Amino acid sequence: MLPDLIVIGAMKCGTSALHEYLDAHPQISMARPKELNFFNGSPTPPPGDDTSWWQTGQWHRGVDWYADQFDAAGPLRGEASPAYTSPVNPEVAVRMASVVPQVRLVYLVRDPLQRALSQYAHHRRDGAEPRDVCAALLDPDSQYLSRSRYFERLRPFLWVFDREQVHVVVQERLLTDRFGELSRVYAHVGADPQWRGATQQREFHVGDRRVEPPHRLRAEFAERVGDDVERLRELLGQDLAEWSL
Repeated sequence: MLPDLIVIGAMKCGTSALHEYLDAHPQISMARPKELNFFNGSPTPPPGDDTSWWQTGQWHRGVDWYADQFDAAGPLRGEASPAYTSPVNPEVAVRMASVVPQVRLVYLVRDPLQRALSQYAHHRRDGAEPRDVCAALLDPDSQYLSRSRYFERLRPFLWVFDREQVHVVVQERLLTDRFGELSRVYAHVGADPQWRGATQQREFHVGDRRVEPPHRLRAEFAERVGDDVERLRELLGQDLAEWSL
């Protein structure tokens, strides 16, 4: 019983909220816990207790283990692992295509700078980021930039999956037009797009609220992701007017 749908990111774009909205649909059963991280990681078991393996990837557990994480009774089965589009996991797309070639993929995006600011705040809270915000977000080797280059992160999946298998959700629209966005997601994965339930009335956390960054940071960050945003606009055929870039 392998998944019919996978939410592949992006980090800090509302994947946890979408996981709950998908799981609430009577035709969809999402894996628990969220973030199986099956398709990333080493082919051999990493060190440490097996309860921590999800943090580095669980490919070594094998496809039978992965199938056991889903409800066999669910008409549609899914999972959500933002690490699948991490720049440190380039192997994911090919592995995924080899195991679930017909899967429907969902990828969430948001204003690239706001996404990076949210990730920065997360790392500051857990003590992993000592630098000031400009030094961190403008570091060319950081994931703050690379995870906000959405087209670049999607490209490996577009190489091995048909374009129609990939649905992109703009996080800002999940906030302002929740029912419309969820209907489109439900239709993409093969569920009834007209279904409505109490869970959809709840406003799950879908990313930190907008933060006004220093002018220098806004300008320089936009310069470093601008080419990628243009490629994403071309892919979607949309101007992404919600973004400040």
